[in-house]
Amino acid sequence: MRRENKIKDHIRTAVLCLSITVCICGCAFTGHKQGSEAADADGSYKIYCFDRDENALLSYDYVTEVSDTESLAGELLEEMSKKPDDIELKEVIRDFEIRSYVCEEKQIVINTDERYALLEPTKEVLTRAAIVRTLGQIDGIEYISIKVKDEDLTDALGQPVGLMSATDFVDNPGDEINAYENKELVLYFADSDGSGLIKATRTVEYNTSISLEKLTVEQLILGTESKQLRATINPQTKIINVTVKDGICYVNLDPAFLTVPEGIRPEVMIYSIVDSLVELPGIQKVQFMVDGESDIMIADSVSLTDIYERNLDIVR
Repeated sequence: MRRENKIKDHIRTAVLCLSITVCICGCAFTGHKQGSEAADADGSYKIYCFDRDENALLSYDYVTEVSDTESLAGELLEEMSKKPDDIELKEVIRDFEIRSYVCEEKQIVINTDERYALLEPTKEVLTRAAIVRTLGQIDGIEYISIKVKDEDLTDALGQPVGLMSATDFVDNPGDEINAYENKELVLYFADSDGSGLIKATRTVEYNTSISLEKLTVEQLILGTESKQLRATINPQTKIINVTVKDGICYVNLDPAFLTVPEGIRPEVMIYSIVDSLVELPGIQKVQFMVDGESDIMIADSVSLTDIYERNLDIVR
């Protein structure tokens, strides 16, 4: 049963000069230590924070005896709002307030106030990454999502962010972690009758901290405005996670993916994703999942238990 946890009695806001910061009044903790290496003992977590220039993430070790998921999530969020002892570090939760959080199966949903939307794009990506990496260490938590005043978070380009895991964020040094650049993607959309694929290219401005494989799936879900091409994926589909290991790209989507767009063959939908992803370096195969499960059939004809390789026979 869902239970919304208000971070009250711990969160107090204070106005300092012209800036608004978040102050979380403390409970008594087991204790914490700061350093470059994580503690080996159980109950040790890394708290991610800004460096002095706020253009990269660093971390320090934090030790607690709390193990209950809801209490632990609140404690880690509280710690992220405190000014670190190390003057080279800056707290992440400072210019906005966390109104509430909800712990569900395998995920935590965080609801912030409207000030989160005012963060500049580069700082917002770092903030997002710090929260996800910190909370993602909790046993049993795989995904984190952020809402702003009960509305789903969108990125600087207006695209929904959705569920996030630590693997969604690429480690780039220094200023590069927030760099936006243009990338030409090779995408495969359906032909006019939905029975085959047509290769297309699209130049996308994106944040380099986001993986190209996730970006590719996002662009396929967005579809196409071309009159000669058709979108292959239900636009209501949400990305849970996209990761790569040993040349296999694991694409985990929500159940909306199982609704194949009208007039599109299921095989066309599958291979539009596969053929697009294998255009990226380091990817040879694709494994699909829906809510983490692969023992699923699409339209009684396509099994997600299979690991798919490039199929150019379906390309017109």
